[in-house]
Formats: sequence, C-alpha cells, structure tokens
Amino acid sequence: MDELDVLILELDEAVKRGANKAKAERMVRPLELAMRKGFRLQGSLFVRKLRTLKAKFSESTSNDPWEAHALLLEAAFKEAVTPADWQKAWYEVEQATLKLFSAPIEKAVKKALEIGALAQIADLGLGIKWDLKNPSALGYLDNYGAAMVTNINETTRDILQTLISQAAEEGWSYQRTAEAITERFEQFAVGKPQEHIDSRAHLVAVTEIGNAYTEGNLIVARDLAEAGIGVEKAWDTVGDGKVSEGCLENQDAGWIDVNDVFPSGHQRPLRFPGCRCDLLTRIKQ
Repeated sequence: MDELDVLILELDEAVKRGANKAKAERMVRPLELAMRKGFRLQGSLFVRKLRTLKAKFSESTSNDPWEAHALLLEAAFKEAVTPADWQKAWYEVEQATLKLFSAPIEKAVKKALEIGALAQIADLGLGIKWDLKNPSALGYLDNYGAAMVTNINETTRDILQTLISQAAEEGWSYQRTAEAITERFEQFAVGKPQEHIDSRAHLVAVTEIGNAYTEGNLIVARDLAEAGIGVEKAWDTVGDGKVSEGCLENQDAGWIDVNDVFPSGHQRPLRFPGCRCDLLTRIKQ
C-alpha cells in the first residue's frame, strides 16, 4: 500500500468516525431537554416544600395571619427553616423526581453505548455481531443509571448547602432565599457553566452520552483483545487552545495497549464532565 492509499484509508476512517460520532451527538438535545424538565421540577417542588415549612413557622409566630405574614417576610431564613428541615425536604424531592432523571438517562446511555460499539466494529472493518446483551455492556449499564442520578443529586445538594449557608450567614430573608433557590434551578436548566456548554442540563447530557459512546468503543476493543487480536488505543483531543494539560498528556502518550491506562489514570475519555476528547483504536501493526 503506497502513501496515497494510506492517506485515502485514513480519510475514509475519519469520515466514518465522524458520522458515528454525529449519531451520538444527535442524542444530546433530547436528553438535555429531559434534564431541564427534571431540574425545573426539582426547584419547584423544593421551594413548595420550604413554603410548607414557612407556613408552620408563621403559625407558631403569631395567631394573627396578617401579622404572621409580615413577620415571615422580615424573618431570616435560618429562623424559619433548620438544616434538618431543608435536608429532609430535599431528600423527598430526590425521591419524587428519581425516575424523571433515571429513565431518560438510562435510555440515552443504552443507545449511545450501542452506537459506540457498532461504530468501533465498523471502524476496525470487522464483521462481528454485537448487542446490549454483551456481558461488559450489561455490567456497565447495571452499575450506571442509579449511580449517575445519585451523583447529580449529590452535586445539587452541595450547591444548595452553599447557597443556604450563605443565606444563614448573611441573614437573608425567607423570601430572598426562596427566590435565589428558584433562580439557581433555572440556571441548572438554561445557564452557562462552561463556554462550550449551555447549561448544567446540557453538561449532564454531553457527559453521559460521551461516556457511554467511548465505553462502547472500549468494550469492543477489549473483547477483541481477549480473543487474541492485538488492539491499541490513543487519546484524541480537539486540538484547540482550550484543551486541558491532562488531556494533552494523554494524547502525547500516543498508541498504548488497549488494557493499559493513560497518564491521567483513565482507560478512556471523558476525563471530566464536558470533556471533548475521543478514543481512537486500531489493530496492532
């Protein structure tokens, strides 16, 4: 095979990788919209539960409803709601919205995992069959959905902890705190935590689709290695000035055995939420 043939082959492989990657990326928007819905409902439910606590506070403060309302508006949030109160309220919100997050995430992850695996088979030019009954795929999915939602909710709880602590330290009124909580959940849905990420809802979608896609790549590559076929992998960045040092170090490692880890300790991208890197594989030369 001469140099021109090699270039044509590499171009063809790049086009196929791009097409398969595009299939996974098209799944981001539906999952993002589902996450938006989930975050907005969580915010609404949480504020509603705090409002119930607020009512109990006002009732215990005064028998006069007008006086109680006036006292509530002036009251500091920490006087109306204790840490145990809001943590219990948040736990109830987590339970009420669990399926709203887990169902769309699990559906999207299954599809992205399958697309990633089939893309890997096509990229390597192999005529093998693969489906989600693959033991490694089942293991990944079994340990994934519930854990992912738990991580999302833990992050949200930490953010609420910071906000509520600030409200207590600075003596915010209940009203101001409730408005800040509502605004924060709206930011989860449509804010801009990173330049290439539109919102936290978008971040969750991009991360989960990306992780599942590259896991599908890796599962097929490892299955081939177990069958005695030598497979190598490489870390591929987008090559712009925003790429992190850790991802650049992984890319600089070049081609490594499929079962080895990259310098960062990762088996594959994504190295962090919102990471834009991809996994490359090839049959050992």
